[in-house]
Amino acid sequence: GFCRLIDHWLYLSLTATNPRSFILLFRGVSACTYPTSMKLILRKGSLAAMSVAAALLLSAPCDVAARPVGGGGVTIISSTGEINKSSSPVPSSSGGVVAIVTSPGRADPYFALAGEDSVSAVGAGGAGQPVIITAPGATLAGGVDAHLLHCGSGAAAAASIAGSVILTGVTEGDVQAGLGSTRHGRTLSAVFTNRLARYKPEEAEDESAKTLLILAVNAEAGSDDLDTEAIEESARLMFVEAAASVGAKVDFDVLFQVKVVPVASEADAAKVMEMATAAASRSHLASSNGSVTGALTEVYSHITGSGHAADPPIVTEVLLGCDDAYARHYRTARAKLAAWKSRTARGLTVDRFGRMAQDLLKRTVEQYDRDTMVAAGLPNAAPYRLEMRSKLIGRIEKPVKEIFEAQVANLQRRTLKRFESSLLRRLGKSPEGTENFYNSNADALRSAALAFEVAMDDLEVPSLSLTKAMPVQEISGKLNSALVDFPDTPAARMRQLSEVKAAASREKKPTQRSIDFGLDFVGMIRPDGYGSLQGFAGYQMGGNQVIVGVCNDADSPEVISQFGGVRPPFIRFQPKLKLDIEL
Repeated sequence: GFCRLIDHWLYLSLTATNPRSFILLFRGVSACTYPTSMKLILRKGSLAAMSVAAALLLSAPCDVAARPVGGGGVTIISSTGEINKSSSPVPSSSGGVVAIVTSPGRADPYFALAGEDSVSAVGAGGAGQPVIITAPGATLAGGVDAHLLHCGSGAAAAASIAGSVILTGVTEGDVQAGLGSTRHGRTLSAVFTNRLARYKPEEAEDESAKTLLILAVNAEAGSDDLDTEAIEESARLMFVEAAASVGAKVDFDVLFQVKVVPVASEADAAKVMEMATAAASRSHLASSNGSVTGALTEVYSHITGSGHAADPPIVTEVLLGCDDAYARHYRTARAKLAAWKSRTARGLTVDRFGRMAQDLLKRTVEQYDRDTMVAAGLPNAAPYRLEMRSKLIGRIEKPVKEIFEAQVANLQRRTLKRFESSLLRRLGKSPEGTENFYNSNADALRSAALAFEVAMDDLEVPSLSLTKAMPVQEISGKLNSALVDFPDTPAARMRQLSEVKAAASREKKPTQRSIDFGLDFVGMIRPDGYGSLQGFAGYQMGGNQVIVGVCNDADSPEVISQFGGVRPPFIRFQPKLKLDIEL
């Protein structure tokens, strides 16, 4: 406590000697350790201040021993990505939380506030001061394990609980190369992806939920060539790509407020810290009494537990390119497959189907490989490229197999129908007897099997193991069964029945000439009544015939009207003379 009191006294003593150093220390390094402050005093202070600082620096070990490592902060997540369960909790502050994202492998001369390999938190330096969290950004050489800090998981967790985020280590070379293709692009993708995953619709109406994102670009003093609008647009584009990968529909301005600030001096860094401190209260921890350590570890555990590691924008762009190539080439192949399906549905076959199907599959895969060649060289995109490639092949091979099987079925039905037709034509010409019938039609069976095998040559797709071996074997069995069962089929029976009828209805020629006579008598007796009694009797002898009928309908009005209003005669006979002449 005594050392810290002397430290603060030295801050005030530096006001007259070096105001710029005082502003920097008060605004940007108020949360640094005592030894760090002493080193800055030795570098920037007056000779008197340096003398006092040198003396106090000798007392630094007592302070260092009492504070955690990592630039004076509490290490919450180690460099291996493991949560430090033995770390002391860092309480929240009414000033909010500021997250400083560093660039691994490159020390920033203006924001070197913590270790680069771990996530640390420094408690508020005073009333109204924010809690400062430092986290390493992502690297392009990272693997696919989401718990590793080089995927940007630590930076994403820190940004999710902070009211303002400072992305440091951005150089003019990064801007010229395209921010999205650098390690900073992967860091921003991780931040955006995690924020979108935790987004709730009610946040759209809460202005305080908007996080201030400051892109601190290291620039040369007096340089005005920095295109801040292009950098902001690049950040917005990365947000859109992250939203597309997550499937969220939310505008960038709802969740973030981006500012690009060139940093060429410590005064610029102090200005950035002032902006971040003013917006730090946007953090939800500013109005709560919770622990910053607990909130940070909870978000980090959620990110690592979800198994999702953010990809750099270039990887995201390549993944979207794989999706686009997959959809585009599948649509082209599907149009061809639909035409083939339509033809087979009508019971027809596709000419040169085997060759065209093999060419379609080969051409589609080659075009997909050519369009997604960039993804083959990216470790995070190559597995997805192969996955979509396998999916594309599978979605083409499946309908090709279905069309092949449908054409085989159509060809088998057509072959059997032609074979049965040939048997019908030979039915009357074959010798009598079952064995003779089979022997005489053996050549027809061989001809049908050979014709089927020749037709199958055009349907084979050897690359998909769609060959004619099994269909030829199946059709041989079906042809033999059709030959054996043919005599009992309805078509054969109908043919035999029609031949019998034709033979029976054939007229015989007369053997001799003759003239025959015949006499028929038809009589009708109609007693009184209304038709309640009816009867007929007949007798035939040679060419003569007698028919007598009885019906008591003489009083029936219908009968009387037929006879012109008079009663019918009681008995009526009608003779007929027949003459049969054969010449």
